[in-house]
Amino acid sequence: MTTLTNEQMLKNVITIIKKMDITDEADFDTEMNKVINKAKNGKTTVRKTKVSKEDKEPKALTLYQQFVKDKMPEVKEKFDSKDRMKAIAELWQEQKKSSGSE
Repeated sequence: MTTLTNEQMLKNVITIIKKMDITDEADFDTEMNKVINKAKNGKTTVRKTKVSKEDKEPKALTLYQQFVKDKMPEVKEKFDSKDRMKAIAELWQEQKKSSGSE
């Protein structure tokens, strides 16, 4: 293990703190202990904390995704599973041409 100077350790701590995302005060002490240990070891990477699925806001569907969602029920009746997405892609191309948004 290489020996780091105090200046190098402090730079490592600052680098890690800039990358951190602490949202809860209770986590601060734990996270700071981890930061100090990482700085001692010369590591400056920080893993982002994962946001649970319940906390995430759903993203808006793209135009294509909404088109697929709307067209899938009628395409399911007419085509077998292998040809459904091909049929939707063709319908999408037709719609793009008719609306002039290529």
